[in-house]
Formats: sequence, C-alpha cells, structure tokens
Amino acid sequence: MNFRNKIPRYWLGGLTGAILIALLGLILLVSDSSWPRKLSSYSYNWLFNHISPPEAMKDSGVAIIYIDEQSLLSLNQPLDKPMDRELHATLLDRLKQDGARAVVMDIVFSDEGRRVVADQKFAEAIRSNGRVILGVDLSPSDQNTGGPATSLKRLIFPYSLFQQTNAHYGSVMVSPDEDGVVRSHLHYLDGRLQDAPASLSWAAAKLIGLEAAQDSAGQFIERWINYYGPPGTIPNAPYARALENDLPPGFFHDKVVFVGARPRTGSWAEKRDEFVSPYSAAGREVQFISGVEVHATQFLNLQRGDWLQRPSLITEGAILLSVAILFGFGLIHFRPTIATGIAVLGILAAILVVRNLFSVHHLWFSWLIIVVVQIPGALLYSIVFRSIEWYVQRRKLEEERRLANAQIHEQAALLDKAHDAILVHDLSWRAHYWNKSAAALYGWSLDEIRNLDLKSEVFKTDEAKLVAALEIALAQGEWFGELKQTTKSGAALVVQSRWSLVRDADGRPKSVLVINTDITEQKKLESQFLRTQRMESIGTLAGGIAHDLNNVLAPIMMGVEMMRMKSSDEFTNKMLSTMANSAKRGSDMVKQVLTFARGHEGERTTLQISHLVREMQKIVNETFPKSINFNSSIGESLWPILGDATQVHQIILNLCVNARDAMPDGGKIAVEVKNVTLTEEEAARIVGAHPQRYVLLSVTDNGTGIPPEIIDKIFEPFFTTKEIGKGTGLGLSTVISIIKSHGGFLDLKSQVGKGTSFNVYLPTAEAAAPPASAPVPVEALKGHGETILVVDDEPAVLELTRTMLAHYGYKVVTAMHGADALALFGLYKEKIKLVVMDMMMPVMDGATAIKALRKEQPALHFIAVSGLMQGDKLKEALGDDSVPFIPKPFASEKLLLALRSALGSKIIATQ
Repeated sequence: MNFRNKIPRYWLGGLTGAILIALLGLILLVSDSSWPRKLSSYSYNWLFNHISPPEAMKDSGVAIIYIDEQSLLSLNQPLDKPMDRELHATLLDRLKQDGARAVVMDIVFSDEGRRVVADQKFAEAIRSNGRVILGVDLSPSDQNTGGPATSLKRLIFPYSLFQQTNAHYGSVMVSPDEDGVVRSHLHYLDGRLQDAPASLSWAAAKLIGLEAAQDSAGQFIERWINYYGPPGTIPNAPYARALENDLPPGFFHDKVVFVGARPRTGSWAEKRDEFVSPYSAAGREVQFISGVEVHATQFLNLQRGDWLQRPSLITEGAILLSVAILFGFGLIHFRPTIATGIAVLGILAAILVVRNLFSVHHLWFSWLIIVVVQIPGALLYSIVFRSIEWYVQRRKLEEERRLANAQIHEQAALLDKAHDAILVHDLSWRAHYWNKSAAALYGWSLDEIRNLDLKSEVFKTDEAKLVAALEIALAQGEWFGELKQTTKSGAALVVQSRWSLVRDADGRPKSVLVINTDITEQKKLESQFLRTQRMESIGTLAGGIAHDLNNVLAPIMMGVEMMRMKSSDEFTNKMLSTMANSAKRGSDMVKQVLTFARGHEGERTTLQISHLVREMQKIVNETFPKSINFNSSIGESLWPILGDATQVHQIILNLCVNARDAMPDGGKIAVEVKNVTLTEEEAARIVGAHPQRYVLLSVTDNGTGIPPEIIDKIFEPFFTTKEIGKGTGLGLSTVISIIKSHGGFLDLKSQVGKGTSFNVYLPTAEAAAPPASAPVPVEALKGHGETILVVDDEPAVLELTRTMLAHYGYKVVTAMHGADALALFGLYKEKIKLVVMDMMMPVMDGATAIKALRKEQPALHFIAVSGLMQGDKLKEALGDDSVPFIPKPFASEKLLLALRSALGSKIIATQ
C-alpha cells in the first residue's frame, strides 16, 4: 500500500471524493426519477434470481384454484362473462367437504348473476361454509355501486344477497410498481376511504387466527413481498379439476384456498389481473404472475413471518454514506490497477453481504446504488484523480526535465569552457565524458578514446599511481594529487588531479569524475623559482666569498707592489709580475661570479675589444685540446664599445668553451671582430636590432650544431644537453644577459652536423677609446705628511695599507671598525685630513661611520673601499656620490692617485 494519505492533497482529494460519492448515492436514493427507481427495482428483483427458492410449498397450508381458459372451456363457460355462480357454490361445498380452513375468493361479485337460483345457491354455500372471504374492489369512478361512499372513490362490495351470508371481505387491490411487479404488501387502502377492508391476505390471516394479524395496527406496518419462486410455485389446480374432484385426496385439507382468475390474453397491453414476476431477470423472457398468487404469497409471508423488510431512509442513507467514505476516500490512495481490484472485491463483498441479509434476515435495500454507482463512481473518481495527478506530475517532471536538460546543457557548455580537463571514466578505464579542454590538453577526441584504456593507451605514464589512486577513490570517495601523463603527440604533462567517486542509484561505485589541471608550466616556473632562490643563495654565498677573497687578494697585490719597489732583480720582478697578474685575474673571476649571481653591470668604460680577443687566443692555446684549431680575425680601425671589459671577456670565453664542447673530436673555432652598420631593412629582419653602428663579434665552430627543437631553450638558465657534472646550463644564459645589459643583441645560426655561429652585436661608444695612460712618477704619488685614517676589519689589509701609505710619506692612524674610527677621530680631529673607509665591517659599517664623521667635520674627505659593495650602491648608502670608490683588491697606485686627487694635489704624468 502506498501511504500517500499522509500527503495533504490526498486527504483533501479523498474528502472531496467521499462527499461527491455520498451526494450521488443519497440523490439516487431519494430521487423519484426513472433511473433511481430502476436501480431500486433491480435491487429487489436480482435477489430472487440469485437466491435458491425454499423447499416445495405443498405443505405450506395454501393452495390456489385458477379460473383459467381451459377450465372455462371444459365447463362450457363464456370467456368474456362471469361464470355460473352455481359452479362456485358447488366448489365451496367440495372444499368444505375436503376440510379447507378458509376460502379466499379473489373475485368481486358486485352484480346480480345471470340466474337467481344460482345466486341463491352460491349465497347458501357461503353461509354453509362459514369461512369464505369475498373480494372488495375500488370503483374507478364516482358511480354509486351500493357500497359506502367516499369523497374521492367508491368501494365495490359484493352483491347485497351475498352480504347477508355472513361472509368476510378483503380488498383485491395490490400496488404494482410502474414496471408491473408487486413488491410491497397492501393490507389497507387509502386512509381517507371509510370502512375500507383489509387486503385478502390480511383478512385470511385474521380469519384463521394468525399471530401477525391479531393486532389491527399490524396491517399498517410496511412489508415487502417475499416470493418463493417463479409463477406456479405455490400448489395450485385448475378450476375444472378442483370442481370435478380430479385431484389427489386431501389436496385442500386444512389449507387456505385462494380462488382467482388466470386469464390468457394476446398482448401485454391486454393483461388483466396479472403482474410481472420479479424472477424475470435480464436475459430471460418476462414471466407473469396472477393476482391471486400475489395474494396467496402475501398470506404465506404473514403465516411464515418471512416477509421482507427494507431499512428506513436514514439507515439506507447511512449505509451509502459509509460506502462513500470507505471507497470515495480510500481508493485514491492506490494506483488504478490496485484500486480496480479493490473495487471489484468491494462489489463482490457487497453482493455477498446483500445476499446474506436477504436470505438470512429477509432484508433488502437499494444496494445496486452501491454496486453500480457508488463503488464504480469512486473508482472512476480515483482514476480521474490519479490521472490528473499523473498529468500534473508529468507536466511537473517534464518541466523539471526541461529545466534539468537546460541546466545540463548550460553546465556542459560551462564545462566545455572550463580551462580544466574534465572527464568521466568507468571502473574499466573507459571514458564516458571528455570536455573540450580535455581534448585540447591531451590531443584526443572523445570518439577516438571511447574504446581505449585510459590508463595504458591514453595517459600512458604513472600506471601504478593511477591504479593506487582508483583504489583510494573507491575506499574514501575521492583522491587528490599530481600525475605525470602524456599527450597524443607524446609530450609530457604534469597535472593536478582531483578524483570523485560517482555511485549509481543503489549506491554501488559506477564511475569516477576526474578534473585535471595542467600545471606543466607552473612546475617549470616553480623549478625556475627554486633555481632563482638557489641563485640568490649562491649570490649571498658568492658575496661572502668575494669579500673574503678580495680581502685576501688585496694584501697580496699591495705586498707584491712594495716588494717590486725594493727589488732590482729581474727574475724576482718577473715572478712578482706573475703573482700580480694572478691576483688581478682572481679578482676578475670574483667579479664574474658577482656579475652572474647579482646581475651587476660592472664598470662601463670605452674600450677596444681586439685586445680581449688576443687574450682569449692565448687562453685557448694554453688550455684547449690540441685537436681544436683557433683562428681570429680582427678588422682594421675597430670602433670602440662602451662596456665592462671583464664581462665582454666572459662573453668570448663562454662562447669559445661552448664551441669546444660542440666538437668532442676536434675542429675549428673562428673568432672574427669587425665593424658593421645596419640599415633599417637589415635591422627589421633581426629581433632586437636597430639601424645603427655595431661591433660584430662572431664565434663560429664546425661542431655538431643545435637541433631545432631545443634552439629556443639553450638560453634558459640551467638548460644543458651535457651530462650531469659536465655543465651547469649557465654559460649561454650569462652571455645573453651580458649582451642585453650592454644594449646589444645576438643572432644565432646553426645547422645540425655542420656547426654553429654566434653573432654578437655590441653598440659602439660615442667617444673614442682613450689612449693608454703614461706612467705616473713616484714623486707625484708621495704625500706631504698628511694624516690619513685607515678603517678596515681585515688586519692584513690594514697593516699593508698603513705600511704602503707610510712609505709614500703619509702619517697613518688605523681603526678596526666604524665605532673605533669615531673614537680615534676624537683624538686626532684636527690632524686627520682624509679617511680611507672599508664599507663592510662589523660593529659599525662604513656608511654609518662616514655619516657620523661628517657630522663631526663636514669638510672631511673620504675614500670608500670594499671587496663586496659596488660603486653604484655607494650613492644609495650615503645619499650622494661625493665619495670616490675603489673596489678591492686594488693596486697601490690607484689608492695613491685617489688620495692625491681627494687632497687637491695636481699630478703630472711622465712622458
């Protein structure tokens, strides 16, 4: 059962149904129209046709004598006139002799007979019998018939001669319904008729002393005729045979004998004193029952006490109301097929109850209203209700489906517009959904992969991880992580993948929703970011190392210079020169490290590139394999460039090293330097070029060449094709960085198997390169007894600087850090003319110390030195560029020249 009665609309619908079915039943019950009357009549008739009649009526105490056509013919009596009353007299005598209890004449003897003698004999027979009941009829007109008058109609009593015989009277009237069936007892006439006798059956019952007729009020009780079978069921005999005593002995003994006509007519319209039998059911020929048998049946009902009863109108209404509530309210809670079955069972149950009430309790009512109208009506209402509900639900579902489809299409469109690859695959790794982003990411369309195994035939990599991810999704409902996968073209992918388990209606795992985000470039950026962080760490480390190395190299360079001043030995001076060059080269190497790690632009000067190429040729000849042939070509009258000599040297060195590595079996390296001027047309063909003058540096090899697929990657930091440990991937990235910082560009030409040419274009300087400076005479470098404060945290540098300055005629005061310098300055405030300040020191750095000393003496001169800080950072630290800067390690001459320049002395170079 569907317990939808909990839903309000079912309660409301059921209540409405119950009211409608109840109203329909009650209207039919009280209505006097044709159809309700037929339902009531059929409710009565049907029971007689479907209930077994009682046993044979031979011992019932009632017999009927029919005045039929055959008897009239055999007795030579006219068919259209009253019989000879002498025959009736003979019959009464015969019945008296047979011991009949009473004789009920369903005949109205209202007129004088054809023969007076016959009337007298009949009157004497009535008197002699003493228990004869004569019929009284109702006049169809106001004509006086000798009986008591009424205001409306008149009673037709027997002929006056017969009224003197002490006979009893009974009304021959019955109350047939419009269909010709006599259903109700009529024991009394209209109460407005004075002295109207009771019916023949009531008169007979009273005559023989039946208990039911003892109370005169009983004749007014509503009773319904209980027929015992089809016409002829009550024992009967033709008039002629009864008169001639041609019947079994004792046939009439102790019986109430009803005598009446059984006419034979030609058509329904000619029927007289005959009525339709209730046993004439549908599908059977109509059977007629004579009026005398109706009277006899009514008498038997009184005698046996088995007449039929009908409930009151209120009771029948209550029954119909109950059925309406039960079925009108109940059937809508079931589906039509189940409701139909319940309705059929309800009809069968109603029929069984009605049959039981009829056969056992002699009760009938208009039950066909229930069976034919109410239950089918309730069923129809439930079907209509369910149909309307189904229609409404269907329209609602269709609308929901339409909205859902629209939402699905919208969501599908959104999924197709999503940048993430969204797909659904079953547990066998077969794809069922594949959005446009997935097709774009992997290169496969849904039709291409529909029958492929995603794990092994599409993604191809990380199969073990895919299986593990599926197991986790099945166990936990979802999985999240990174996967390495492959596109249709074989390109590697890294995706951020989120899996959600999808279950079917029964809760069983059905498929997996996968959302993949392409993070390949992100991973590359992360890698680059990590490399950048590593470079920053390297830069920090390099800075610390550079500071320490410069502090180590500075005393070496100054010590070598002082030793050269005191030595006149040629070999010693040569060795000292080598040591000085090595220290200078070490210093340049430190600068290169700082340049790469921190992006320092270096000191830009106007320089000629030719001597850098010649120096590179010397390095190649000394360090490269002998299988490498190096050639250089330097053009005439090269234009100068504005750049950092160390960085330009690094360009040449890195390109030559790169060329060497491209020729593992040996080959040729050609370095060419020449002047070029690009026109606008030529510049437009090269990215980064401008129509101007350049110095072209070309480094060409005949090595393996660069494959086209990696030619765009060779300048990326850390990209290398060399084995681990044989290349850092920083060379070419450093080269391109230096070229761009100098305002130039690079044009690369390479062919696999034939070699590579790197063409570096460096813009020329506006001014010519200065001529080489002439040596400064020693006398011009000497001081004049000025007091110099030297501040440095490196003891060796401090000591050698003090010794060197003292050697050149200066008075020197030394301090280990900025705070120490402030303390000493207070003691020598009036004597100190200049301060040589190291910028990177503990306790108090150089910039802070300079600012503090300036407050003490604004006119004080300073020279800043550092093994780590660059000159372009000094202005940021001090707020101006008034302090000259000398990077460590420095030559003594450079410091001395700076001192003389700061103290205002004019230096004249020797020619």
